Amino acid sequence: DYTMPRADDLPSFKVSTSNTPCPGNPLGIKGCGEAGAIGSPPAVINAITDALGVVDIAMPASPSTVWSAIRAKKH
Repeated sequence: DYTMPRADDLPSFKVSTSNTPCPGNPLGIKGCGEAGAIGSPPAVINAITDALGVVDIAMPASPSTVWSAIRAKKH
């Protein structure tokens, strides 16, 4: 069992912000509509390929795609 980390278990952090306007539009604003969903699909695909011992599976990893990869691995 591991204890819950407390504030005194962590190093100190220096936090700052910086503003980098987008050069692609006149307002300099950037979109972030998919920012929260960018990391999860590759993580799931990596978990599947690791579990199956294969190099690549194309997204989306439908049940038939995963099943085909399992069957191809057996041969």
